[in-house]
Amino acid sequence: MGMMTTLRNRMHVVLWTLLALFLLSMTVGGLVGGANIIDQLLGRVNPAEAIGSVNGSKITPSQFNQAVNARMEAIRNSGTEVSDQHLDRVREEVWNSFIEERLTEQAIEDLDITISNDEILFHLENNPPMDIQRLFMANNTFDEETYRQALNTPGMIDWTPIEAWMREFYLPRFKLQQYINVSAVVSDQDVHEEFIKRNTDFTISALHVVPAAVEDRVIDPSEDELMADYKSRRDDFKREEKRHLSYVSWPKAPTQEDTLRVKQEALDIIMAYSDGDDFGKLANIHTMDPGNQVTPDSGRGGDLGWFGKGQMVPEFDQAVFNVKAGAVVGPILTQFGYHVIKVDSIRNKGKDNHQVKAAHILINIEMGQNTRTAIRRKATLFSYDAQDYGFAAAQDSHSVTAQQANYIGENDLFLGSVGMFRSGVRWAFHTDTEIGTISDPMETDDFYAVFVLDSISPEGIASFEDVRTQVYASISRERETVATESYASELRSQVEGGSSFQSLKEGNDKLDFVPSDEKKLKGSFISLGRSGQVMGALLNANAGDLLGPIKTNRGHSLIQVLNVSAFDSTAWTTQKDIVRADITRQKQTLAFQNWMMELRDAADIVDNRKYHF
Repeated sequence: MGMMTTLRNRMHVVLWTLLALFLLSMTVGGLVGGANIIDQLLGRVNPAEAIGSVNGSKITPSQFNQAVNARMEAIRNSGTEVSDQHLDRVREEVWNSFIEERLTEQAIEDLDITISNDEILFHLENNPPMDIQRLFMANNTFDEETYRQALNTPGMIDWTPIEAWMREFYLPRFKLQQYINVSAVVSDQDVHEEFIKRNTDFTISALHVVPAAVEDRVIDPSEDELMADYKSRRDDFKREEKRHLSYVSWPKAPTQEDTLRVKQEALDIIMAYSDGDDFGKLANIHTMDPGNQVTPDSGRGGDLGWFGKGQMVPEFDQAVFNVKAGAVVGPILTQFGYHVIKVDSIRNKGKDNHQVKAAHILINIEMGQNTRTAIRRKATLFSYDAQDYGFAAAQDSHSVTAQQANYIGENDLFLGSVGMFRSGVRWAFHTDTEIGTISDPMETDDFYAVFVLDSISPEGIASFEDVRTQVYASISRERETVATESYASELRSQVEGGSSFQSLKEGNDKLDFVPSDEKKLKGSFISLGRSGQVMGALLNANAGDLLGPIKTNRGHSLIQVLNVSAFDSTAWTTQKDIVRADITRQKQTLAFQNWMMELRDAADIVDNRKYHF
């Protein structure tokens, strides 16, 4: 009866949660009413109504923000301190998830994938999804007996939400995946080659021609050659509009006043303990150590467990290994902040394995409100003076130095030394921002900053001057590749004429010589690294073979195969099915990724994110 009661209680919450998620997925795919008729006729998507759209299917701000907030809350609940970087990464993940989900829904509709009652029953009886199996877990194991009982006993639980989820969400995607998987064919040769890569040891010697070995063979491109290359592929240098900024920044950093304030907080905690407060409760209330959190509502009481000398930072070590059990010491300043430490137990004192068991309360030294106000005031006063008297004049009067952030794109996230600063990028591309416009103070987690728009590089083909370094590097890399291959071919002729790798290395010390190295093909050979070309060349090689020139990530190589281990028939018998399953999963994943990429390339995707954040 206890299991049945638990199951019913679990079902009451989980099944309707499943239905709610399903209904939410349907609303994600729905269109929003009330759109401007002109926007509809012209195929535009009003940023006020949609973060974006996929083939006309809108992603509303409320849908997008709801998904972002849910993921951010999950990060917070894990004990992670959320930053601007977390928020940006989550927004990007959610955006991609919306696009893929919309394209998936549209593909299901285009392929006319439908689900019958018999299909739902078949999968529930023979292939229950993992999400359903989780409802029937006992001791972290699927309780199939209870599941079968629930499945075959009418009225035992309400299957309506599960059936709806299976019909409208899970099974259409399951059938779509099967459709895509048809292209993921695994041959016997695929399995055999993968087994060889995993299990066969190859012992090789190598002579690696790296760029340093052909420096005297590579001629620097002339200005005429650079210009000719630039003109021959001007379309490669198409770029969106870029903007160039100067800025003054003020880091958000604690001051000496903040340090003294935090130290006093630590002293107050010690006083509270002296007055009879429980150390563990004080730790759960005050500590800022993320490792203390067990759940959002409970902590470890500051417990650090047993540890020996050298496991903690020196200041911490010195404090705890020189007091008696029961002592409370602090405040102890380390790179992490101030610690209040309670030594609970000591063992093996005076021995090499001397250990203590302790708990601590950590208070980070963070910027206080007074410091924050003072820094913002500096930025505000600078902004006022810059707008009144000019950016350069304000630098002089405030004794600050400006820095530059050049070639900023509309969708960029980072600005020079201040790092991620999306609000600064949005300001730079705002319709009201003109050359010479000076911003109000802006802030991120780490900085306040004031910006000025210096210049604008219009959309179009980048000038030769702007991309000269890129063109130079491209030609130089091509010439290095030709030179390393040519030199490796010459060296091969000398080897075939009787020269050894060792003697050729003595003739050019800049060659990389590997006397002997044994690896499986999945490994990384000395100097050569991991290379698909090297792997392919060795796959069917035999002892005594001379291979090359083989292209590597750094040049070209000659390889002498010294030994190939024997084929392991016993391992083949036990592993071949596992290998086939692994390759099948890999090919199916790749097939889905390629399918989704083709859909994305062909889709009409409108991205209005720049208007929202």
